[in-house]
Amino acid sequence: MEFTALRLFGFAISAALQFFLLTFIRRNRKLEKLEILFLSLIACLFCWNFANFLLELFERTASPLSNVLLSFVVAPAAFGVLAFLPPLLLHIHLVFQLRVLPKPVIPVSRALEWALYLPLIVLPVAIADFLPNYQPSKSILAISKFSGPYAVWFSFALLVSAFFEWRMLRQSQKREDRALFGILLTLFLIVMSLVVYTYFIQDQDALEPGRPLETVLMLWSVVPSALLGYFIFRHNFLEIAIQRSFGYPIAIVILLLAYLVSVRYLPDYLNETPNEVVQAGMILVLLPLLPPLRRWIDHSIDNLFSREIDRFEKLASGLDEISRSTVDLNQLLRLTEEKLRKELNIKSIRLTVNGETGETAGTLARNQNSERILLQKGDLSLGAMLVEGHNATVPSEQQAALRYVIPHIVAAIETCRLVEGKIQLERELAERTRLASLGQMAATVAHNIKNPLSSIKTIIQLMQEDGDLTIKYGQDLSLITGEIDRLTESVTQLLRFSKPTVTSSAAIDLAVVLEKIHHIFGPDAERRNIRLDLQLSEKPLKVRGSEEILLEVFQNLFVNALEVSKQNNAVMVRASTTGSIKQRRVVVQVEDEGPGVPEKIQPKVFMPFFTTKQKGTGLGLAVVQRRVMDLGGEVTCVSPISAKGGTRFEVTLPLVEG
Repeated sequence: MEFTALRLFGFAISAALQFFLLTFIRRNRKLEKLEILFLSLIACLFCWNFANFLLELFERTASPLSNVLLSFVVAPAAFGVLAFLPPLLLHIHLVFQLRVLPKPVIPVSRALEWALYLPLIVLPVAIADFLPNYQPSKSILAISKFSGPYAVWFSFALLVSAFFEWRMLRQSQKREDRALFGILLTLFLIVMSLVVYTYFIQDQDALEPGRPLETVLMLWSVVPSALLGYFIFRHNFLEIAIQRSFGYPIAIVILLLAYLVSVRYLPDYLNETPNEVVQAGMILVLLPLLPPLRRWIDHSIDNLFSREIDRFEKLASGLDEISRSTVDLNQLLRLTEEKLRKELNIKSIRLTVNGETGETAGTLARNQNSERILLQKGDLSLGAMLVEGHNATVPSEQQAALRYVIPHIVAAIETCRLVEGKIQLERELAERTRLASLGQMAATVAHNIKNPLSSIKTIIQLMQEDGDLTIKYGQDLSLITGEIDRLTESVTQLLRFSKPTVTSSAAIDLAVVLEKIHHIFGPDAERRNIRLDLQLSEKPLKVRGSEEILLEVFQNLFVNALEVSKQNNAVMVRASTTGSIKQRRVVVQVEDEGPGVPEKIQPKVFMPFFTTKQKGTGLGLAVVQRRVMDLGGEVTCVSPISAKGGTRFEVTLPLVEG
């Protein structure tokens, strides 16, 4: 039988390589679909090569037990695994295209995936036909009557796989991936051509054991196996983490196999050379290869690690540039998501920050198709990262990269928050300065107007005491008095606006204040057929301030709500608590069923002197906002609150003890 040494060496090397790929590929989590398919193909190739190695090694054995094992176990196993190669090749390429190609060539569905394995239905029949026809002198590739149909099926799988490799070669951006796709494309086309030539053009003698074409077809899997091992080892292909020790056993096995095959077959060609001399010579030849081989393995692993570290550092540097380019937290999160998705080839990624975005870490945990990585700084959790891979699960290497950049993301979020806080503080200081200047001017104007108004009103009152003037000008004098009163009220509001808020360290019960205001406005609301409803979640509601300030705040809101309400409308006032035990706050909602506040003027409702009323001063809500801010709270306007309109003013104040 020709090429015996080559076949033994080829089967042994292939089986050893595939065995180490199966055992040294390190995974600390559940494998995703592509990885399962990839490892299944390696397992099939290992069974094929190891079984043929045993058949080749024990071909001339005379032991009955070994003959039975070879004929009824090893040979059928080698024949059977061939049936799994075409569907696995097609399935791997169907799934892998989803990772590489922006738009899949063929949409992947569960029905299509199952359809790939339908031809395996005839496998039991094919094995039943194989068993009585098996002879060690015949090639496994030509024993069964199913060999021809299998050759067609296998050629089709190779052709489709080559097409996918061509499409991925055109779309891939990485140089090393392009090299791999190009080599596999060439290999698949060559093997397909050999299969077609051997089975359908050349005569069947080409498939006799030991013939060149038969040997090539039996050993062709060693090339893609070695190629994948090299790209995984050198370029971390598919981002599969392999231990450093992977290269050492492979190198030792290759040298050992070379030694065994040499000492077995070299003496046949060197008839006058003793076996001991051949063995010693091979040891002297192979030993000097160990140090440079080890140095090459170490150098390759170090280069791989260096490239991965450089990749991570480049990614972190890109995130730092993003953090320096924006001070808006939402924009920072979106840019970071896009950067990570593109650089790490992730299907989707979502960042959320506690208290800043609508989603929380608990919300993210409910997504079963994604993995959640917390954004933590020590024991403090700032938010979470929701990551979804192309096949639902996220490879551990991508998770490692994400965890590597988490400190940079956390630092960027904290920096953005600090800058946002500084900008907000500067805006508040500028607004307070503007309001203080405006208040000082209003106080000056008010004082200059109030005194003349008082004098004018006194003169009018004296004129009204004159009977003749009252008869002749009574209506005009009453009109003047009313306008003077209106101007006086406006001046009073100006003085109130200019007056600084004098906060008190004492605690006052807000519930009592609200009940008092409800009692004051209750009769007026009843007279106008408006329902005024007050709901208190609990009592007392202790807040910092004074009764005068709180009355001023909520009286303005009550007045506004009643003014825009019509008959049979309702004004709802609710007070409830929120927040943690250490930072409890009370939220008071004053809600009406009026026409609502148009969206375009909502940002202006708290601006001084802005009003939509014909005789309003535009200072009521400005006073409310100023007083609430001085008390450490905030006030917001929500409108509309229903399809019919309505407005809700929410005042939030910190609660205090005592």
